[in-house]
Amino acid sequence: MLDAAADRLGVSRRLLILIEAGEANPSLSSLLAIAAGFGVPLFDLLADTGTPMITVQADNSTARALWRGPAGGEGRLLVASGGLELWDWTLQPGEERRSDAHRTGSREALTVTAGSVTIEVTGAEPVVLKRGQSAAFAADFDHHYANGGQRPARFLLAVHESS
Repeated sequence: MLDAAADRLGVSRRLLILIEAGEANPSLSSLLAIAAGFGVPLFDLLADTGTPMITVQADNSTARALWRGPAGGEGRLLVASGGLELWDWTLQPGEERRSDAHRTGSREALTVTAGSVTIEVTGAEPVVLKRGQSAAFAADFDHHYANGGQRPARFLLAVHESS
């Protein structure tokens, strides 16, 4: 049964065992694969069942980093509710974050707070956003963010996973 679950979720049997035992530190890609396999948003997978109506991240710098780049960039999930997530991303020069398509109807919106970020969505021309610019797009296509600049880039990202 565990082998079938691992195959369905697209992760290894060992990883599932370690997660269940509380001994794993799964990658963001693995967590997204598991959430997609169960048909739930990432936040629902990570949520405490006693979550209050208002979720507060008292200090964004202490939010859990669920992605770390090879040059020190990171993606922190600040808050989430249902299918809505708010992330704080930093990409160091030369770093990129690739994402598989989310569920049909999913959307992402971001605003760049430092540097510049290139967004590429399958089937669309790449777009470069500079500090102070924002964009929204259909996230049910493969997409990625990249920092082709010489300075760190930072952006806030809202993800809405459709049900």
